[in-house]
Amino acid sequence: MQPDVVRRAVEARQAADYVKIGLFQASREERVAVIEALREPASRSRLIAVFFADGDPDFTLLTVLAEAGFAGAMIDTIGKSSGGLLQYLSLAELADFVAKARGLGLITGLAGSLEPPDVPRLAVLRPDYLGFRGALTAGPRAGPVDLQAVRAIRALIPAEQDASRSVASTAVAGDLIFVRDFTLPMEIGAYGHERGRTQKVRFSVEAEIEPIVAGARSMAEIYSYDVIIDAIRSLAARGHTDLVETLALDLAETVLEDARVREVTVRVEKRELGPAAVGIAVTRRRAGPTG
Repeated sequence: MQPDVVRRAVEARQAADYVKIGLFQASREERVAVIEALREPASRSRLIAVFFADGDPDFTLLTVLAEAGFAGAMIDTIGKSSGGLLQYLSLAELADFVAKARGLGLITGLAGSLEPPDVPRLAVLRPDYLGFRGALTAGPRAGPVDLQAVRAIRALIPAEQDASRSVASTAVAGDLIFVRDFTLPMEIGAYGHERGRTQKVRFSVEAEIEPIVAGARSMAEIYSYDVIIDAIRSLAARGHTDLVETLALDLAETVLEDARVREVTVRVEKRELGPAAVGIAVTRRRAGPTG
């Protein structure tokens, strides 16, 4: 990465609404030199730094980017045939990236050979945008953009829910989606001897969702159980938690953030305390409108 070369390339594109700058594999010093070289152009153009999930991304540079006046940061992949974004970074890592970038006032984006099933999993992280190429064609990645493919992806992206429609639909029995007996090693427990080690924790989740439409054939018409599994994995990744009650309540709150979920029951069980299991089950229902 040569700062003067990158700067000239950026200045040649200053008429664009946004200019993306790839932070390819290089030393931290080389990457910082490129960012610093773009400090002045960043005052005239909206620059988006691109980290590559398969290219040794250094997210500590987010602070440097914000200080240099960049408009945003995104994650993509270099290789387009060896797996997508989620093969390289976990949902917890992506959530941390989005939160840190947003906290610095940066626009956030996620891309990298994304497929339709990835959309609901990434949408819960609330990046400012998701990037697609191959998923928007009817054939090879390099093919023309296909209108039907675009519509299929758009249908997967949550829109503002019509509150009156939601209230009316509660008169109809909902459907049930579940994840049962999902066991993970976690740092859990209030006692001193429970710290610094993991224990097996089992999760079971049942969520009442809006009725699935007759003839459903696409991801846009269903609620993905991957969203629940991802939320559980994120709990495991965040470090030590004293109480199973905290895990259950946080998971219930996360699941209910999706407007399609009416009610959720979360069961969290510790498996290594003598009995087959000890734990908690909580049920929470979406609050109805007031007034």
